Amino acid sequence: MKTFPTIVTGIFVALALVGFLLFATFSSKGSSAVGTVVVWGSVSQDVFNGILGDLKTGNNTYDGVSYQEISDDQLMPKLVEGIASGHGPDLVIFPEEDLLGQSDKLQLISYSALSRRDFQSTFVQAGENFLSANGSFGIPFTVDPLVMYWNRTLFSNAGVAEPPTYWDEIPDLSGKLTKASQNGTIQQSAVALGTWENIDHAKEIFLTLMNQLGNPVVAVNDKGAFASVFSNKDSSASVSPADSAALFYTEFADPTKPMYSWNRSQPDAHDAFVNGELAIYFGFASELSGIRAANPNLNFDVAPMPAIRGGGQGAFAAVSAFSIPRGSANPTGALAVAQAFTSVASQTSLANALGLPPVRRDVSPGNASDPYIVVFRNASLTGFSFLDPDPTATDSIFGRMVDAISSGKLQPTEATAAAGAELGALLGVQ
Repeated sequence: MKTFPTIVTGIFVALALVGFLLFATFSSKGSSAVGTVVVWGSVSQDVFNGILGDLKTGNNTYDGVSYQEISDDQLMPKLVEGIASGHGPDLVIFPEEDLLGQSDKLQLISYSALSRRDFQSTFVQAGENFLSANGSFGIPFTVDPLVMYWNRTLFSNAGVAEPPTYWDEIPDLSGKLTKASQNGTIQQSAVALGTWENIDHAKEIFLTLMNQLGNPVVAVNDKGAFASVFSNKDSSASVSPADSAALFYTEFADPTKPMYSWNRSQPDAHDAFVNGELAIYFGFASELSGIRAANPNLNFDVAPMPAIRGGGQGAFAAVSAFSIPRGSANPTGALAVAQAFTSVASQTSLANALGLPPVRRDVSPGNASDPYIVVFRNASLTGFSFLDPDPTATDSIFGRMVDAISSGKLQPTEATAAAGAELGALLGVQ
């Protein structure tokens, strides 16, 4: 009889343990740690789901995460509409080019969740436009730098061994690589510069020139507001960076200049390169697979963008980040998903899937035997991004400036001053 209480106690303890295990198992299978998180973005559905699948393997933490792919041109309109209607996403892959104009649609991620020091130590410099005084507007996810594609066959035929390292080498190359018929029609071009509408990424190319010359175009003024510094000139300089960049850019479309190689009648620059009619094409790293697919027989290579001799280097880089929009029903879960997708493991998978350099500094750029990825990686580390007040409007402003100079309607100084004034008006700061 003395053993009976011990036996009963043992039975109750065993039942309690079984109940606890059953409850824990049921709870872990029936719920997700991050809850429901709806993500929008323009990244391929297959790529996103592939990374999400890796995160879900042996782990039900992210069972409530879903993704909707939305095209680049529709992402911002749909996001604005979704926030207004109360049916927006919990997380969005936000393009940096829309940050200045649309940051009021986003919640700040506190520096207590990701410190400014950790942000700058972890991600490439081009992502730092997402930082603000009190937090970040997003956690960088992708980086796509501008690089120089060059046709090896056309260079070899012209007796040129290597692509240009500096911008001032290109005018001389134009004479060797550009071919025209007896009536002056350009049949083969050295480089697509000088016009606007038929040059892919004309704005990003021009911004690269400006940045290398030391002018960020848009900066914070002494009142703490974003303002145009486009037409500013250093008191010690005889020519402003804007005038220098505009003059250099437009000379390639001037038939009276020895570097003449492009005009408005030329096809789209991307198409001309793919067809083997353009020796140098400035495009994004993400275009590599498309160029290969469009012409498998094209003998080309990739190099960094030209630099200013004795001056700046680095090129424009398009950056996206995971941002939490206003009205998110689950900002805590959204932040957890953003951190998971920007981890070392996820960034490695993303880089391999997209063929792009990782946005994290501590992630290997991929297969060292790949002749392109090392160029892309270096370009991402030296790249910069642009605080664009309105991508469509600024493209039009710069396009009008180039057209005014090319047509002789305005002198470079007059055209850049007009463009600077328009940028100031766009920013609401004169």
